Amino acid sequence: MSSVETKVEQRWRFIDIAIAIVGVAMAMYHLISTQYLIFGGYEHQNAHLGFALVLIFLVAIKEGGKKSRLIMPVLIALSLACVAYVGMNVEALQLRVWFNTTLDLVVGVLIVILVIEATRQSFGWILPVLTIVFIIYAFVGHYIPGPLRAAEVPLRGLIPSLAIGLSGVYGQIMAISANFIFLFVLFGAILQTSGATVFFEHVGRLVGRKMAAGPAISSVVTSALVGTITGSVGANIATTGSFTIPLMKKAGYKPEEAGAIEAAASTGGQIMPPIMGAAAFAMAGVTGIPYLTIAVVAIIPAIIYFLVLALYAISRAGKRGITTNVGEVDYKEMLLRAPLFFIPLVAIVVSLMNGKTLMYAAFSGIVSAILLSLIRKQTRGSLAEWIRGFTTGALSGAQIAASVGCIGIILQVITLTGVGIKLPALVEAWSGGNVSLALLIVAVVSIILGCGVSTLAVYLIVAIVAAPVMLNLGIPMLVAHFFIFYFACFSMVTPPIGMASIIASKLAGAKYLPTAVEAVKASIAGFILPFLFIWNPILLLQPVASPFLAAVGIIVCIVIIISLQAVATRSYISEMKLWQSFLLGVSFLTLVGYFVTQIYELMFLGLALFIFVTVMQLIMKAKPSQ
Repeated sequence: MSSVETKVEQRWRFIDIAIAIVGVAMAMYHLISTQYLIFGGYEHQNAHLGFALVLIFLVAIKEGGKKSRLIMPVLIALSLACVAYVGMNVEALQLRVWFNTTLDLVVGVLIVILVIEATRQSFGWILPVLTIVFIIYAFVGHYIPGPLRAAEVPLRGLIPSLAIGLSGVYGQIMAISANFIFLFVLFGAILQTSGATVFFEHVGRLVGRKMAAGPAISSVVTSALVGTITGSVGANIATTGSFTIPLMKKAGYKPEEAGAIEAAASTGGQIMPPIMGAAAFAMAGVTGIPYLTIAVVAIIPAIIYFLVLALYAISRAGKRGITTNVGEVDYKEMLLRAPLFFIPLVAIVVSLMNGKTLMYAAFSGIVSAILLSLIRKQTRGSLAEWIRGFTTGALSGAQIAASVGCIGIILQVITLTGVGIKLPALVEAWSGGNVSLALLIVAVVSIILGCGVSTLAVYLIVAIVAAPVMLNLGIPMLVAHFFIFYFACFSMVTPPIGMASIIASKLAGAKYLPTAVEAVKASIAGFILPFLFIWNPILLLQPVASPFLAAVGIIVCIVIIISLQAVATRSYISEMKLWQSFLLGVSFLTLVGYFVTQIYELMFLGLALFIFVTVMQLIMKAKPSQ
């Protein structure tokens, strides 16, 4: 080996070591902070952001080109300098807000630039560009005529508001990332390192062996279980899709269908309690509703979603003539690894039920997962594997922290310019006070914003604008935020840019657009359930007048979703005739009409049509020749 090659290898080894040191240090800092008050609130956010920026830029040195190797060390140095400046001057910065020194303003501008670049490195251009557009709007918005005219803010007041005045980048949203989200993202990475995912694989195979759609059912079950601990769509697809997608293709599913099922299942992981996506923790922070309450009320919709997704997989299996083929189940290994999954979750739930904070609950889950993994040699792992696990979790949390900085800037501009008051008024004016139309506008805006933006970003931006509209229309806070949360989650599968569909299509070797279209069909329950929350709040365990009508309402909700999915796919228990699709379409419309008008005759008609088509489908399946 030449001396040049040796130097290159040593340089990359040094970068790897630096990434590992910063990643593990970030994880340890947050774990220790759950037990001891190291810093105050702003100082803690500042340390969280500092770790995040350094870690992201270190990874960019390794993954980028020659230009990155020149620029990123400078950005790391600037990150450390800015974070140190804020850390040493927190009290002074609070006292002289809007009367900052020139050096304060320079540091504030640098922090904004660093956060935007770190977000670009993590998630691409869309969220950074959106942030820049809002910043420009803050400067020039008072020149815009009409309803979007912004309040004029003095330059010396605007710049501090974005960062150095301990708002914008710093504030409630960054606090949520530093206190809750990072720890639960780390928890998911630790569980994967401990080998708990092997348990998921075997459970998926066990369920899949009982049905013709075995490989797809395995994907649905495994992704639902992985979703309970990661809440991350990308991590879920990478973890489960690597083995479920090849199995589905081998069994006979088209590549687009295999990718769609995995994308829909992994996206659904964000709504599956007890550990949901990052946006669910943000919901707890924004609304003040305890996270345990959010997790409990999410159970029924999550179960309905995955049942309907399983029905899609089964109907596709029937169409393709697919038989079971999911591999062997190692029952002994499945049972031995079950505690790695259940005990940490129980530790978290028990901590929350005992009134402990989310930070303490996450700490309990992480520590119990580590201790349990040390018992058996097969799950103990090497030191290198654990370092990799901690670093992976820290990097995911760091990327969220950077994006949260951008979201904080956007939300600060919305508040500072007064547009946060005007936009809800505009939505209300466009809808004319009609609840259904207002909900449709909110849904469309969420899906549009979801083009390449993370679920967390979509939820927070739409919640600040749309939640007041929904509250003014008489929708309870929990129901309103769940409506927004669901559309934020399922914008991940919709074209033109559905990140879940993009990742899954790559793994499946399929074309993106057909995969995304199939993913929308597969996850159709995720787009209908939010409206059903409004029409039938019992789905979210909200009080109702009659338990009987509540039970009937849940049945009607399930029938509505199944009917729409069957019409969209032209497949139900078996391939549907045109007249059957028409009748199910009428069933869907009449049942929706029942919820909107409360005319019971519509409910009876819709259920009768659904039952009739179901019976005819069963007869057709039993006698294919007829």
